[in-house]
Amino acid sequence: MWRVLFTLFCVMSGVLAQTAPGSVELRRANSLRYAEENGQRVQELTGDVLIVKDSLNITCDQALYYPDSGQLIFRNNVQFQDGQRLLFANEVLYSDWTEELEARGDVRIYQDTITIYCDRALYRERLGSGYLYDRVRVRYEPRGVILNGGIGYFDHKQKSAWVARSPVLTREDSSGVINTRIVGDTITYSEAERQATTIGHVKIVRDSLTAYGSLLEFFTDSLFAALTGDPLALSGADSIGGDSMRLYFHKEQLERVEVEGDAVATSPADSLPGSPRHVLTGQQMTLWIEQSILARALVEGTATATYYVRDRDDAQGLNVTSGDELTIGFDNRRISRIRVEGGTQGKYTPESLLAPPVPPQQP
Repeated sequence: MWRVLFTLFCVMSGVLAQTAPGSVELRRANSLRYAEENGQRVQELTGDVLIVKDSLNITCDQALYYPDSGQLIFRNNVQFQDGQRLLFANEVLYSDWTEELEARGDVRIYQDTITIYCDRALYRERLGSGYLYDRVRVRYEPRGVILNGGIGYFDHKQKSAWVARSPVLTREDSSGVINTRIVGDTITYSEAERQATTIGHVKIVRDSLTAYGSLLEFFTDSLFAALTGDPLALSGADSIGGDSMRLYFHKEQLERVEVEGDAVATSPADSLPGSPRHVLTGQQMTLWIEQSILARALVEGTATATYYVRDRDDAQGLNVTSGDELTIGFDNRRISRIRVEGGTQGKYTPESLLAPPVPPQQP
């Protein structure tokens, strides 16, 4: 046994002595075999294989090296380490000349507190940035941010990820409970900016809020989101829409909504099933939410409030109030106060005139 190892050591030493700086170095293996396949020289290493190239260390159970083409194939328990970046896979194809690599089977990539999972990964520059395929999952551990998708891309230098094909971003609180879920056509997350950008058919669910749009920018640390593209937000029984929308959260709950351009907000007139809805319209609108219920509203620019008057549970009629600016307070879904500034107009319609006519009885 010692004679075999000594012979292997001598052979490996001869290989290393002929290795130019920056080339592949075959450092260790239990056995080494020289052969020829389709006119190409091949070196097969098996058992406890260690191969080094500059800062790159590779270990596996079996390796095939084709020196004429610079191609290497690593199989079984493959581990690539390049500085702080670590890759595991069942098989890796690597080019010594171009430094491209393709990892296959149970691929796991680690960098700092970031973990990447997929079935296949293709890297153009060693472990600089790469394309991810099939069951892609990128986890940013300290942020509780997780991206899932059918395909993806990861930039190790910028620590940014992109996923598509039914992508989903979730955010967990400190106890590991998911408090935010975002879907769309594509999702990008930047660790440097702590920002997630979702494009196309956007849907965000957080606490009692469900919002839709075409473009979402969600800042995971400041708990702020900007939504454009005919955005619509549903919070409890309230609905809010406009040209663009900014959502502010506090302690995981929606706290404030700012709407720009053709702003519309509706809310039930009372808690009874099928009750009519208050309607607020204006060019700009700020809404304050408490316990998932609309508590206060500031409406500006051709502001109009259409609201139903209630005395306890009795319907009293309909008020339409307009002005340059409306400040409205709500109490248990009912408008408790309203202040109008500039161009004040109002119209009251008694409840008796709101009731639909009774159809005539058939003889």
